[in-house]
Amino acid sequence: MSWIKDIISPQTRRWEEFYRNRFQHDRVVRSTHGVNCTGGCSWQIHVKDGIVVWETQQLDYPLLEDSLPPYEPRGCQRGISFSWYLYSPLRIKYPLIRGALIDLYREEKERTGDSLKAWENLQNDSEKRMKYQKARGMQGLVFCNSLVGSI
Repeated sequence: MSWIKDIISPQTRRWEEFYRNRFQHDRVVRSTHGVNCTGGCSWQIHVKDGIVVWETQQLDYPLLEDSLPPYEPRGCQRGISFSWYLYSPLRIKYPLIRGALIDLYREEKERTGDSLKAWENLQNDSEKRMKYQKARGMQGLVFCNSLVGSI
């Protein structure tokens, strides 16, 4: 186990360099984690090579009143861990549309030849509307990026 001694050895101190490099960044951008967030707290996002490295809370909110203490720091645990969501394999990266809806819409568009008229007909036909509305929550979503040219 000599490698352990090398890592923690005061002479080499490689662990310090690793720690310093962990928090290096190229730039800081201002952002918020606005999706389903009630506070809309502002964050400093530290970015290195286009990847979020870490986040800190902004501390430059205006005072509400002179007699009140500042409302800082703002931010929650969900907010501070938001950068993990950016790189999650479960993250939705493209818009989705219900498969039943797009199928009905395409049929109607082919019949009418007009996008707006097809949508109007689809909304006015209660049977077709009920059909795609019943498909809610039953999965069957498809990526819109593959549909862009065909809608």
